[in-house]
Amino acid sequence: MDSTALPLSKRFRGYLPVVIDIETAGFNPKKNAILEIAAVIVEYDANTDLVITERYSSHVMPFKNAELDEAALKFNGIDPYHPFRMALEEKDALELIFKPIKKSR
Repeated sequence: MDSTALPLSKRFRGYLPVVIDIETAGFNPKKNAILEIAAVIVEYDANTDLVITERYSSHVMPFKNAELDEAALKFNGIDPYHPFRMALEEKDALELIFKPIKKSR
C-alpha cells in the first residue's frame, strides 16, 4: 500500500511518525539523566491500520554528575545502578535507537 496516499503520512512529508518513550531521573534535561529509551516504528497494514513493525529499547547509564530525583525514581521504579540493567552510555543508547529509524526513512 502506498502510505503517501493516507492523511497521516501527508502531515509528515510522506513519513509516518516514530513513537519514542523516555524515562528520566527528573524533569530538568540539563541535570537529570535519561534512564531508558524506547522507539517503535509503525506502518499501515492492508486495512490501513497503523501497526508496530519494529521495536528498539535500551537502558541508559546516568551521565557523570547527573542529579537523580528520588521522586522520579520512585515513580518509574528504576534503579539506575542495578547490575542487571546492562545499561549503555547515553550516546551509544541513542545511536542504537536512532540508527534503524534513519535507515527505515
